[in-house]
Amino acid sequence: EMPHHHDPRASPLVYDLLVSLGQANQAILDLLDLGAQLGYPPGTIIYILDKVLEHGIPGWGDGERIVMAHFVKDKVH
Repeated sequence: EMPHHHDPRASPLVYDLLVSLGQANQAILDLLDLGAQLGYPPGTIIYILDKVLEHGIPGWGDGERIVMAHFVKDKVH
């Protein structure tokens, strides 16, 4: 489980990259601000404005899950 959050220090102009890996085939990416729930199986790549959109993963079912996140902080770029 990943609690719903957004990153207030992220750049509002740069998309953050999320990559789902592992064996957790039942993962759901919940985008609260959009009222959307998206399937998030292994191999999924999502670009998101982390500062703008509140998001979380309520659960991922059985199996291991790895999420890699690549982001740019506002004061860095």
